[in-house]
Amino acid sequence: MSHFRALPRLILILSAVFSFIFSFANHAAAVDSISTLKSQARDYYKGRRGEQSYEKALKLYLKAAGRGDAEAQYISGGMYFEGLGTRKNFPAAFKLLHQAALNGKSSSISQQIIGQAFLLGSGVPKNYKEALKWYALSAENGNSEAQNELGYMYFSGNGVKHDPEKAAKLFLQAAENGLAIAQYNMGILYYTGNGVQDADLKKAYSWMNIAASNGHQPAIAARNFLETTLSKEEMTQAQQLSLSLLKK
Repeated sequence: MSHFRALPRLILILSAVFSFIFSFANHAAAVDSISTLKSQARDYYKGRRGEQSYEKALKLYLKAAGRGDAEAQYISGGMYFEGLGTRKNFPAAFKLLHQAALNGKSSSISQQIIGQAFLLGSGVPKNYKEALKWYALSAENGNSEAQNELGYMYFSGNGVKHDPEKAAKLFLQAAENGLAIAQYNMGILYYTGNGVQDADLKKAYSWMNIAASNGHQPAIAARNFLETTLSKEEMTQAQQLSLSLLKK
């Protein structure tokens, strides 16, 4: 009789074991399927199958992305942003890049794009707090555009306390990373004295000079104007300062 009493319990145990095995097998199959989709997508993306097709690559990446794969979300988001295999679609790019970032896959560029979406309310409702969060993360990872935008947020007080000194530090980081608009912004700060210790026309000229050399049109006009206000000696000093700043 004891054997018969144990039988229902044994059935429950075996049922649980088989359920686990079946669940594990399904998970393994799903992983293999995602892996296969991404492998095929890479082949089309890079032309390894004798056919290079961004459109086919994107379709495969989107299938993998729809199954929750962070890398596929990240890549397909980037393809929407760049217009590879499809028309450029910023809302779609944001959605996929945001999903990927929340799932642990992002870069300084995608973080900057997400921050921009929240700042402008493009593809998502405007949210300065979220913009600040993603711009700060991107800026910490060395993205010059994020450093500049974050600097502007602090300078204007959008979503954060007005802090010209912090704005100046962020503009300087972006300027030293070669971003022309940040170099122009540094010129403005030294011209007005905002966020820096004192107004300094020679430093203002030096940054405008660098920004102008990088093709920034407002900086060209500002540099030309400053040339009418500086003496020949000051001009020489300011131009030498431009060279020393470039070496940094």
